Formats: sequence, C-alpha cells, structure tokens
Amino acid sequence: MQSEHRKFAVLGLGNFGSSLARNLADLGSEVIAVDSDERKIEELADHVTLAVAFDVTDENLLKANGIDNVDVAIVSMGSDFGASVLVTTILRDMGVRVHSRATTYREARILRAVGATQIYMPEKDQGERVARMLQHDNVETYVPLAGGIDFVRVKPRSAMIGRSLKELDMRRVFGVNIAYIGKMEAEEGIRTYRIPMADDIIEIGDDLFILGGRSDLERFLSGT
Repeated sequence: MQSEHRKFAVLGLGNFGSSLARNLADLGSEVIAVDSDERKIEELADHVTLAVAFDVTDENLLKANGIDNVDVAIVSMGSDFGASVLVTTILRDMGVRVHSRATTYREARILRAVGATQIYMPEKDQGERVARMLQHDNVETYVPLAGGIDFVRVKPRSAMIGRSLKELDMRRVFGVNIAYIGKMEAEEGIRTYRIPMADDIIEIGDDLFILGGRSDLERFLSGT
C-alpha cells in the first residue's frame, strides 16, 4: 500500500542519487537532498523539498537538518566507500532506516553488516526504479520491462489475506497478473515458488510476483 507523504533523505547526489531524488519528488514524496557540492545542490533545489550542502558524516548536522525524522535515508556516495560506511553506521545508531549504494558485492556485504537494510547497485538499479519501489512499503522488487510492462515482487496487503486468487480476480479488477507465488512450507521450513492456482489462498508472508502495465500496477499497489 502506498504511504501518504513519505519522507526520504538522499545523501550523495551523483548520477544515481540525483536521479533518485528527482524521481521521489516527482512521485509526491518529501525529499531532503544532501551533498557537499554546492553546484549539485543548486541543480536540485527547485525539484525537492530541501536541498542542502553539508558534511554528511557530522551527526549534529544530520539531526539539525531533520535526517533523523525521515522514513528512509539513502546513502549514495559511491566514490567514497569509507564515508558510506561511516554515515550508514551513524544513521543506524540514530534509529533511521538506511538503504545504501554499493559498487561491488564486497561493499554490499560490509554495508549490510553495519546496518543497511537494502543495498542498491547502480549498474542494476536506476533512480526511477528505486523511487517507484520506495513509494510502496510492501514492494520488495520493482523491474521495468520492455513495452511498458513492469514486474514487482510484493507482500500481500491485509485485505488480501485469507482470500483465494479466484475471489480476488486481480486481472479483472486491476488488469494485472500474478505470475508466481512464493509460500513458506511449514513442515519443511523452506519457501517454494510456483505458478499460482485459482484456489490458492493468500497468507501472511507470501511473496507475489506480479506483471502488468505501469498504470495498472500503480492502481493495484495503491489499492484503488
């Protein structure tokens, strides 16, 4: 389900960070964009809620600019991995949910170890894709495909729990299709993935892999 007026901080405004900040703002979120480069701040100032230049490794400045009150802070300083680790750690200790950018799998492991709950690798994750995913708190994967078709992996909304796919009739209601479903098998303690059947009952913790046009998926994710 889409959250109203979600608030994000994007720390580091390279190509990925700038694209992410712009797309989040375009999708209606409050965005605090931060970089030490005044030129990058000027470029984004008219597009986001607040664009400000300061040293993101300074905890007092982070708090003074409201970073401790955002829903998610995205650390996207790919050129300075040491600073990324430090800022991720500071934000974690402040109680902020942190997503971090990595350029290698080794960096990704380290950033997860110090507190990042989500890792983005720019060669695979574009700003628009990540921005759309962040708009909906139940979306775990968002992949734009060719021909205006998108693919998402989501956790089911509460209104879907206990209902069959036939009853939900998502193709008729939203114009989207569940391509695969992931269920935890209690006896084996493992998650299995398969093509869904009409009589499958949606349960808490299921993974739903859904295909659809962008506008149709947006309606489904928003529950409208």
